[in-house]
Amino acid sequence: MRNLQSFKTYCVVGCISLLLISCGGNKEKPVKNGVDAEILNLTDSTVSFYSALTPLEKIKGREPSFYLDIPVDSNGIFVRPLDLLEGYYYLEYDHNKNLYFVQHGKRLSLDFDATQPTEKPDYSGKLKYESRYLFDRALEQANFLANQNRYYAYDEKQFIESIELLRGKMDTQLVMYISNHPTGSPRFMQQESLTNLYFMASQIEAYPLYRNENSQELSADYFHFTDVLNINDTNASSNPEFYDFIVNYVWNRAGVPTSETNIQQQITFVDSNFTVNEYKDYLRFTAAKEVTQWKNESQRKIALDTLIGLINDTEIRQFLVKNVEKDTAAIPTMEHVILEDQ
Repeated sequence: MRNLQSFKTYCVVGCISLLLISCGGNKEKPVKNGVDAEILNLTDSTVSFYSALTPLEKIKGREPSFYLDIPVDSNGIFVRPLDLLEGYYYLEYDHNKNLYFVQHGKRLSLDFDATQPTEKPDYSGKLKYESRYLFDRALEQANFLANQNRYYAYDEKQFIESIELLRGKMDTQLVMYISNHPTGSPRFMQQESLTNLYFMASQIEAYPLYRNENSQELSADYFHFTDVLNINDTNASSNPEFYDFIVNYVWNRAGVPTSETNIQQQITFVDSNFTVNEYKDYLRFTAAKEVTQWKNESQRKIALDTLIGLINDTEIRQFLVKNVEKDTAAIPTMEHVILEDQ
């Protein structure tokens, strides 16, 4: 754990920087912008462009607030003026998709080969810096996740060294983006800083859960960095990496949801440590999805009824019931939950 202290120091500095970033009121007035592209070797005659869902929107069963299928000509070219709100969007093509960030009054312009999804597109226009950064960040994350099983076989020192290496690459990319484009969106810079922070944290928390069963006992200060993070960080309410982090955080401290005892421990732990109801609901939703896989029907029913009854948000509760019914071939005793909300 010799590297963990430097990790903590670096991220504390990053967190201080975050406090200095203002979201500028996050005005949502749409301004004419849009997207255009030239895509070589495209198989489909259309591409899809849609807003990214937050984790909370997903567990409410919502659809993207913006979705558009765009026809592409025979040369793979399209130009589409649009009124888009600032935020994250996906461009999906030939069963691949890439994440982009759109700002008010700035067009998203790109050229790429559909048969080479790991090759960076040629970006132009005022959003080229954000687009390049997101592509590089996604590639670093994908390469790490593709080798997770190998990393989980490492001993603690090797794993931390791998995390430190990835952290260095991602933070360097972000610092270079901010240095070269300081007038970019405050929202983008804030969320990308949080993405780097919580991706690292989620991986630190994932290692004890998924590492080789024959691994040596973790050192006493292994969780020193993640123990001091704010698990009620409202700035991260739309950040996917944050939700992965808090799930792993709870599972390490209250047990994986594989038994009634662990479910009760999770409920107590979450109620004692989390103050944001949306985060509590997400953790209960995630636990319930794990419970649907239990083989003991009576234990499964008790645990599910308990978790569903604790969900605060009506949309989340109703969507969870639908998921449970689908996963367990319908549980009649849960019909009263739907009726109470009607």
